[in-house]
Amino acid sequence: MSSIFNLPQFKSYSKQWEARQAELITRAGYYDGSIYKKARDQFWTLGAQVNGKIRPLFLPFARAVDVDAGIIGSGWEFPEDDPKAEVWCQARDVLFDNSDWDTQGVLFIHYGAMYGVSGLRVSDSPIVTIVPADPTRFMLVYSGVYNKEPVMCLWVEKRLDDDGKEYEYAEVITDTTISTYKAGELFGYDGRDPMYENTIGKVPVFECLHINDGTPLGECTYQKAVVLLNELNDMASRLLEIIKRHADPQTVITGAEPSDLQRGSDIAWFLPAGADAQFVASAIDIPGVLSFIQEIKTGVHDALPELSFDELKKAGQVATATLELQLMELVIKIKRCRPNYDRALVYAMQLAGVAAKQIGDASISPLDDPELILDAHRNILPDSEMDEVQLEKARWDTVNAAVNNGNGIPLETALIEIMDWQPKQLTNLGVQKAAAILNAQEDIAPVDPATNQPMSQ
Repeated sequence: MSSIFNLPQFKSYSKQWEARQAELITRAGYYDGSIYKKARDQFWTLGAQVNGKIRPLFLPFARAVDVDAGIIGSGWEFPEDDPKAEVWCQARDVLFDNSDWDTQGVLFIHYGAMYGVSGLRVSDSPIVTIVPADPTRFMLVYSGVYNKEPVMCLWVEKRLDDDGKEYEYAEVITDTTISTYKAGELFGYDGRDPMYENTIGKVPVFECLHINDGTPLGECTYQKAVVLLNELNDMASRLLEIIKRHADPQTVITGAEPSDLQRGSDIAWFLPAGADAQFVASAIDIPGVLSFIQEIKTGVHDALPELSFDELKKAGQVATATLELQLMELVIKIKRCRPNYDRALVYAMQLAGVAAKQIGDASISPLDDPELILDAHRNILPDSEMDEVQLEKARWDTVNAAVNNGNGIPLETALIEIMDWQPKQLTNLGVQKAAAILNAQEDIAPVDPATNQPMSQ
């Protein structure tokens, strides 16, 4: 496929782009479970008991992403004691309404938790908006190691033309111009020239890391658990090699010379009296494999403090301060992640304010304020029933993804692994209610697994 990376002026960025894509796609594979296909395909020869233990190992990754997306933002509130807070709130609300932030904004953290890096893009056409940017579609270029503002953004994605054929759509964005390409050639879209003025005056794409570990792409929320799953894949590869090596039957015959053997057919031999034949096969420790998988499962759980959110349901109505003490590891992790997102969103809102001034939109322009800041001390854990209901809905979204994606699992398994249902709760009534929630087109309150009754809002 023709690409802008074939052009001389962009060829030097090709390897960096390819390495970025490869790493981000690999990380996403742990979220959607596609990467587990290798382990599943290799373990199937050991039987359903082993193979059935593999898929649940990957479910907590999606759950951790959903929890991060549900609590890191926490309303994106400004400090209540700041005299400008009310004006900022009004401008932010208009900007968020323009951007469908109530449904699209969650992707800002979702991308970061899943990929380790996320982005935001500001637009002033036809109205000022701010939208989450999929990091697999853009790459920022900086003029130096210590320059925090990018000099260029490469935006590349796959699209379909009128004939249904796939082509590469690309934008090259600088402070002054935006150039658009189709299949590696300059091409104008929507009546625009292939190159037009960047009226905002800055590269309107921002990038932030989920966890800053000093590397260009940071850490996704389950980065530490990935190491454990890689060990499982390695073990699967070694077992498959052993199984393939002994795929053809090996036979030891005693009490007879080769000349004494007579072939009865292509698959049978006649042995003389007193001779014996024994088949030799490599012994595989199935209980040991199951034990290793259980150890991996425990390690994955321990590496994801988001899973400790189950304590909220067990604790019931407990003061937020008490929960923060019980879930300190999760609180520490969120406090490490949140400033990255806050800073990127503040930069994006400030630029949105600049864009609003240029087009005369006074409702958003107050965000163009160097003192704009989000409340660094806003709550992390939910302190109301409605917050808990929203988190419960996020978990149901994870159940829906686990059941309905390409590698879907039985609903009963998802209810146990994700919603922490006990086997005795998997009654016909309980499963029917769960299925109704997943299939309903309208907003149905989630079911409390303790009672199988809808949660009150």
